[in-house]
Amino acid sequence: MKPEYRWLSEYDKPKYWSNFSPIYFKSLPFLFGFYFNLNDNKLRKFLKKQKGKTVDLGCGNGRFLAYADLGVDFSKEMLKRAKRTGKDVLLASILDLPFRDKSFDTAFMADTSVIIKPTELKEAYNEAKRVSKNFYDFLAEDRTYMPFIMSIFQGIHLPLQITAYLALFLSFIVDRFRKLVVSRGESIC
Repeated sequence: MKPEYRWLSEYDKPKYWSNFSPIYFKSLPFLFGFYFNLNDNKLRKFLKKQKGKTVDLGCGNGRFLAYADLGVDFSKEMLKRAKRTGKDVLLASILDLPFRDKSFDTAFMADTSVIIKPTELKEAYNEAKRVSKNFYDFLAEDRTYMPFIMSIFQGIHLPLQITAYLALFLSFIVDRFRKLVVSRGESIC
């Protein structure tokens, strides 16, 4: 079966993120940090207002774990970085979360839904809603620009290090014009 997006043939797998983790953080940490700080302020303000037990689904390196009690990700290497925040983390798939129903007051994903196969997004949302009283997905208005950017570089067979820098640069330009969209896990496709 051909993937919906070319980039999903690799980017939806833990191995990709485990390999990406050292490049992402060792290459240009200041540039990546600067980029994320500019784009995350609205999200931080929203998360600060949440009450009760909170889980970050797809926590990656833990950039939003300051607002969560627990981070969940499917990449061991990303979780190693997330542990540095001092918060609890758990290796698990968002498609099969090891929690009881309504275990959390709030569950959220930030830039996670773009790496979930579109055919599995509804399943991921249902699982997030199952384990929480309130579920939020934070994503760009146009959730196809990053797959498009990555597929261009993948198509011309650039090394991952170069791809990461080029994608970051182009994303920075796109993000100057996008707005934060909060989905409650409803259909967004």
